[in-house]
Amino acid sequence: MKRIILTTGGTGGHVFPALAVAEEIKKRFPQCEILFLGGKGPEKDMVERAGINFKGLPAKGVLGGGLKKIFSSFWIVGAMLMSLKEVAGFKPDAVLGFGGYAGFCPVLAAWMLGIPTAIHEQNSVPGVTNRILGKVVNKIFSSFEDRNGSFPAAKTIVVGNPVRKEIIASETKANQKAVLVFGGSQGAAAINDSIVNGLAKLKGAGISLRHQTGKTDFEKVRKAYMDSGMEGDAVSPFIHHMGEAYAEAALVVCRAGASTVFEVAAAGKPAIFIPFPHATHDHQTGNARALADLGAAKLIPQDELGGNRLADEIIALIEDQDRLEAMGRKGLSFARTDAASAIAEGTLDIIRMKTVRGAA
Repeated sequence: MKRIILTTGGTGGHVFPALAVAEEIKKRFPQCEILFLGGKGPEKDMVERAGINFKGLPAKGVLGGGLKKIFSSFWIVGAMLMSLKEVAGFKPDAVLGFGGYAGFCPVLAAWMLGIPTAIHEQNSVPGVTNRILGKVVNKIFSSFEDRNGSFPAAKTIVVGNPVRKEIIASETKANQKAVLVFGGSQGAAAINDSIVNGLAKLKGAGISLRHQTGKTDFEKVRKAYMDSGMEGDAVSPFIHHMGEAYAEAALVVCRAGASTVFEVAAAGKPAIFIPFPHATHDHQTGNARALADLGAAKLIPQDELGGNRLADEIIALIEDQDRLEAMGRKGLSFARTDAASAIAEGTLDIIRMKTVRGAA
């Protein structure tokens, strides 16, 4: 493997699995050139921080409407032309997309140019871009079983969701009363507000919090911590060293994007999932149920978060350390820590198939 393009964008939930695969490819093929094509969101900083070359494309999410809605969007023309130019110029061995609208045009451009293509679908219910691309790509990697028949079975393989190596369960001993709170890379106002409303109870129970708020709520939440007498430096807009944050926590409170669900499982941490209720097809609830049904997590719908409910749930779990340990073990049984390796190997397969056909 000499050159490869990875593409996605929008949130850390899309980008982090791509970075995990990039890490695996670099381990196997140190000389491989990787180009990341993404949108104008937070992916640029994430990718460049990982030392990977990044180029931005115009892209905008389109809720509903499928193929017709996508191709009637004004940004598609510019993104398609840029994608064709970048893919043709870079001459990758393969193009691998990880969902999101920013990843649509590069994969489609590669298919048009006869370059091997694959996608990874993170969620229990596929998004519109991957459902469309699934019809033309050479291989489809999925995190969950395709129970709805969204993809052709013959070219679909369940691999789990790639997790960065820093996340995978370590020997670090967690603080028994430490709770990690986050709402994805951009934060979640509902989770932030619920934690703030329960700070007095949590402080009284001796709970130690590390809280990623996102940029929007950072100052408000930090002030609430300071006013309550909690440690204000436990609050940050973003946590760059998530492996450390997971390792130190006894319990995680978070959304239920696929990346988060698989990270929590791979870290061996029990969780309280609060799915984002407006996610397409409510896929976060489906993601969360995968662990909740195993007894590895609790699922609380956002509309049930009122008052001090979240604080009460946190305290009840922290006070039952045996249950927490059992939940963590069940999560580890679900984790697919070899997902990045499986995707790298599967990508090699489609490259080999192209080589064989070209030689025939």
